[in-house]
Amino acid sequence: MDAGKSDISIVLVTRNSRSVLFDCLKSLEENDEITKSPSSEWIIVDNNSTDGSIEDVIKLYPSVKVIKNKENLGFAKACNQGCKISSRGYILFINTDTKIQQNAISKLYSYISKDNSIGVIGPRLIRKDESIQKSVYPEPSLLTEIFKPFVKLTVSLKENFYSENKCYDVNSLRGACFIVNRQIMEKAGYFDERYFFYLEETDLFRQIRLGGNKICYLPYSRVYHYGGLGCDDKASFDKKKIYKESMKKYFEKNRNKFENFIMDYILK
Repeated sequence: MDAGKSDISIVLVTRNSRSVLFDCLKSLEENDEITKSPSSEWIIVDNNSTDGSIEDVIKLYPSVKVIKNKENLGFAKACNQGCKISSRGYILFINTDTKIQQNAISKLYSYISKDNSIGVIGPRLIRKDESIQKSVYPEPSLLTEIFKPFVKLTVSLKENFYSENKCYDVNSLRGACFIVNRQIMEKAGYFDERYFFYLEETDLFRQIRLGGNKICYLPYSRVYHYGGLGCDDKASFDKKKIYKESMKKYFEKNRNKFENFIMDYILK
């Protein structure tokens, strides 16, 4: 690695996200030395935006690598496109509706780069009003779906009791921001492109854990996540339908026949 360069590639997937994209990039540029361009490698994969945002990004940050898709390929496929042209040992996947706090990514990197057993590490996510967002999740199962309100309440309460002085080994994370070890991701097979949107990161984290590596959560690292603002034309998506389709794919791939039978009934 050349002097002055980090071992991090940053992959952002965009689609008409002008309202949040530039604040996200500005925070990467100003709030952490390790994520500054061109210290880190910036890669933007655009899923056929029509708002002119990508052209303006190129003007502001000429060293950024851009993939412009002619149609919306979905999140998983776009992430894989970015990953496969990246050149660094660790990849930061970050949503456009985020803003990193001071040195948030350096804190994550300091852990994952020193421990080869860690496949993924993510930060504590903070809402705009400074409240803590649910960041740690159990893997989806028949029980978590049947008792979803109770699971959500439990997860929310537990989030407040994580110590900022510890790094936690967890089952899964909200995928708004995380670093993955490139070699471990390649071993797990990248994102499963059968998912268009939702649960693609949950499935990837499961494959990484099954491969013997850890998913870690570091509350000491903090990132604002505004949730649902990553696409200005989000009204054109039937989110409930896409979520159900993704959940069905997740169960078909990862759960037993009995659970699939019950979930087919629940998802109807």
